[in-house]
Amino acid sequence: MMENPKTYAFAILAPVPEPHLLSAQEAIAAQLAADPPEIPPVLAYGSKAFEVFRKADEERAGRSVDIFIYASHAKEQTLKPQATWKATYIKHVDSRRGRYPGKAYHRPPSTEQDKQDYWAVYWLVQDLEKLATSIPISDFRGYDKKADYLTNFVPEGPLLVQHPQS
Repeated sequence: MMENPKTYAFAILAPVPEPHLLSAQEAIAAQLAADPPEIPPVLAYGSKAFEVFRKADEERAGRSVDIFIYASHAKEQTLKPQATWKATYIKHVDSRRGRYPGKAYHRPPSTEQDKQDYWAVYWLVQDLEKLATSIPISDFRGYDKKADYLTNFVPEGPLLVQHPQS
């Protein structure tokens, strides 16, 4: 698979339950162990915010995008919310009757307990990694906004943001 050029015109900030981030390693291992192996491995996370991902796909024009992740439902929460994970956003796909239409091993095993959730879309990422240095959510600014998020702002859904390195 050829590497897409990356855009720094914007990024995505999204909450993901911490258990789904931690179990992603099992999904990656399953893809690498498949015959043939899936390289690079892809992870799929569900969302009802289809408008955000449609806008992201329109704006990115085929390029990959950094996605910064706030680990929601974490065992240890700080008073100042922070993005603690990062990945490369590839694209989104529409759900099929609320379910992921791709290979089951793209979904972290912990998501199997989400049977009650019906997602509108699934967003696909590669290169998921825990950040060496967390980024305070207050260092992010909404896409086309004039002010950074407040110190105690907690993202409750995916957001388009200005890239923190731009």
